[in-house]
Formats: sequence, C-alpha cells, structure tokens
Amino acid sequence: MALGPKAMGEAIAANLKVKTGKPLEDWLASLDAEQPSDAKAAATWLRQQGLGHFQAQLVVQKWNGEPLYDDPAQIVADLFEGFDEQERLYNRVVDDVSARYEVVVNPCKGYVPLYSKRNRIFASFKPTAEGLYIGLIGSSFDFPTVPHARSLGGSERMVRGRFVADAEAGVEAVCQSYENEENGD
Repeated sequence: MALGPKAMGEAIAANLKVKTGKPLEDWLASLDAEQPSDAKAAATWLRQQGLGHFQAQLVVQKWNGEPLYDDPAQIVADLFEGFDEQERLYNRVVDDVSARYEVVVNPCKGYVPLYSKRNRIFASFKPTAEGLYIGLIGSSFDFPTVPHARSLGGSERMVRGRFVADAEAGVEAVCQSYENEENGD
C-alpha cells in the first residue's frame, strides 16, 4: 500500500538508522560539519555517503529548516488560500464525517486525503475554480459523478469524483466512498 507524503517522510526518517547506520540527527550534524554550499551540494554529498535520493532530500530539507508536512493546519490553509468558502465547506464535511467514522486527515501540499481505519485513502479534497472537488473510490454512487483526474490528487484507486457546493452533498459523497471502501467496491 502506498504511503502519503507525510507518512513516507516519517517512515524514511524512522528507518535512516536501520538503513544507513545513523539516525537523522547524526546526518544533520554531519552536514553541519561538512558545510556544503547549498542544498544541491548537500544532497550530492549525502548520496556520496550512501544515502538514496529520497533519504538525502529528507535530510537536506530538515537541515534547511523546511517543514516536512509537520504543520497540517498550515498545509490546509495554504491549499485553500483564495478559496475561503470552499475551506469552510471542507471543514464542515470533514467534521461531520469524522463524527460518523474513524478517519484520519493527512494533508498534502496539493490535496487533502482522508484515510480509512485500514489506512487507505478513500476520499480526497481539492479546491478548484469549479468548486470543492472530492475524489471518490468505488463505482456505486447514488448521485452524479465525474471521471477522476489524477491532477486532482488522491490515490490510484480513485476513478470518480464530485464537485460539491454544500455540506450535505459533500458528506453524502464522502460517506458513500467510505462505505465503498469498507465493502471492497
């Protein structure tokens, strides 16, 4: 199963010691001692030390003080910048669905996925000029849907989506997608 960006970053950081013999803190100290001229030089040096591309990128990002998806509220705020009404709608839908089901909200820079208790993405949100888009899994829906476009985020299991203008339609879409996930549709 594919991990979301935050979970992937956490997994890479957690596995650095096992994979490389050094924890993240030691790699950061090594970069401080090496004093590379910029991020590209730092990543190159880390790869020369045996780190893979993604491991090196993670270490360089932390070394530069860049957040690694560790402020979910800020990621959501940035994503919905200029889409205030859609952000309010997103919050209402997520609050309602979270009261009904055990879900995890794990924002990414380009979209906000919802994970089921099986740790699988079953819905995703993205603000658009056409309205709040919700990516959905499954093929059985009691309302009109549109074909899912990968550019709108989500998982490879998403094949349908829905643009919503009110919380009721959003909750209906997400709940039906959750039920599809639970029923294997």
